[in-house]
Amino acid sequence: MKRWLVMAAIVGLCLSGVAETAAFTRVKVLKNNCNLRAKALVTSEVVGQVSENDILTAKLLDKDWVEVVAPSNVDFWVLGDYVKDGVVNCRQKVNVRAGAGINFNIVGQLPQGEKVEMRGTHAEWMKIAPPPACSLWIARSLVRVLPPGEMEPARLEVAQAAPAGAAVPLSKPEPEVKQPVLPLQPVLPLQPVLPPQPVAPAVTAPSSPAPAQNAVFFTPPGLDLVAATGQGRWREVEGIMRPKDFIFRAPSDFRLVKIDGDRHSETICFVKGNQAQLQALMYRRLVVSGREYWVKRQKYPVIVPERIVMK
Repeated sequence: MKRWLVMAAIVGLCLSGVAETAAFTRVKVLKNNCNLRAKALVTSEVVGQVSENDILTAKLLDKDWVEVVAPSNVDFWVLGDYVKDGVVNCRQKVNVRAGAGINFNIVGQLPQGEKVEMRGTHAEWMKIAPPPACSLWIARSLVRVLPPGEMEPARLEVAQAAPAGAAVPLSKPEPEVKQPVLPLQPVLPLQPVLPPQPVAPAVTAPSSPAPAQNAVFFTPPGLDLVAATGQGRWREVEGIMRPKDFIFRAPSDFRLVKIDGDRHSETICFVKGNQAQLQALMYRRLVVSGREYWVKRQKYPVIVPERIVMK
């Protein structure tokens, strides 16, 4: 009798599961400008966008969210110290993040020896093409699961190219290729415009700080910022990590302080980032590099770290 009760409980748990695996399942996007997020949360970073009729490969179907393979036009980031000559060089698995900083969410991990496609650098971080092991999330209401009959290989290729801005042109060459328009093929090599096109990525690849910052950095949520210029400027600060002063309201649970000759501490700035990481660095002398923001009713700025060095 007990055995039957246990089996019934297991069956009940299986039937009550909210999420289902979606290996090799395709989903079609229903609207334009749909956000792809780093986590299944509306507050998570927007890493990229897809358009109506784009087709994505789903890994997991949830009641509210769908985990999908990242489109090829999305950029991910890893610490440059862990990549050498395009190969992951670290004994432990390396975190892949949605942006160039430890405050961005982890979207996957790479083992040692994994090859990556490098697309640029910013400070200590390396921009890479999305590896297959990484995932993004889209709201379930924004996609429709395709039945097997609609999984045409041609559509999948168009969906991969769609994020690069060529979804409409590529959807029409599909039938045109089937037409006897072979005389157009000799014309393509004669166009001198094609060889310079690889130069376009070359201009983007050396993503110098200015364009790269504009592309991946955004104001952190939950901060009531002062309406002033200079928000988000780069700053490097050295001090000792301490908890916030509980007497006053603060925009973060952590702050950097300096100690004077009389052993009195003075706040330099607040530090807002990964809670677990910052908690592990408590009472240590650090050099914090990141973006500075000024918040209303606060005497000291807030630093969102992108690099932390222990002294």
